[in-house]
Amino acid sequence: MTSYTITPGSDGATFNVVISGANGTRQTLLGFATKSEAEAWITNDKRLNHPDDGPTVFDSPTPAGD
Repeated sequence: MTSYTITPGSDGATFNVVISGANGTRQTLLGFATKSEAEAWITNDKRLNHPDDGPTVFDSPTPAGD
């Protein structure tokens, strides 16, 4: 099962999406302007590429001010 984690960007103003595959592969997409934008990307990626993974659950640290 593929998992997604939203993390704060190193600049403190953007968000990243960490994608971990069932086979241990890992990728990070950088520079989403908002947490909502990152969540929308995850939802779309799951719909297109992983339809059998089940519902989207966001597991992410919540930075202050979000």
